[in-house]
Amino acid sequence: MKNSTNTIISVILAICVVVLFVLHFTDKNSAPAPRTVAAGDSAVAVMPLAYINLDSLLTNYEYSKYLQDEFMKKAESNQATLNEQGRALESEMRDFQRKVENNAFFDQDRAKREQERILKRQQEFQELNQKLNNQMLQDQNAMNIALRDTIMSQVKTYNALYGHYQLILSNSLNDNILYSDDLYDITAEVIEYMNKQYAAKKD
Repeated sequence: MKNSTNTIISVILAICVVVLFVLHFTDKNSAPAPRTVAAGDSAVAVMPLAYINLDSLLTNYEYSKYLQDEFMKKAESNQATLNEQGRALESEMRDFQRKVENNAFFDQDRAKREQERILKRQQEFQELNQKLNNQMLQDQNAMNIALRDTIMSQVKTYNALYGHYQLILSNSLNDNILYSDDLYDITAEVIEYMNKQYAAKKD
């Protein structure tokens, strides 16, 4: 009698496990069944993965274009500042050289002070050049981080809403993917989604 009771309990527990298993994998929030595509006379299952062409994304994503434009504006402004100060310094150096050649200085102390002033201006110019270059490198790094974080966040949200992929790869100049069927390329859809999200934030 005791063995019979244990057997019944074991069967009931087994049924419960099966029911829970079925409920878990048929839950409405679980990933959809693999897509299929026609291949001749048969249907071939599509793996739950996709890839994004990163070059195309960065070229066509409006936020990326905005960041690049702002970066180039700052780079051009810095270069204009350097060019202006460089021309002024060259003019002062030519003027000093002309005075030396024409013995225009009344005494050596005055010539020495002028030479020291120009040398100091040269050093300041070099320091400014280095400072602006370092700042641009920092700005570029910050821009890349901001862009990377935004892309990763947007792709994650896109996948939760529309993709349900288990893996999304990035492909740049075909470095990561040597060949893939076009059906795995979701670049256009992701660009469209991300641009809509960016436009909504701007409004």
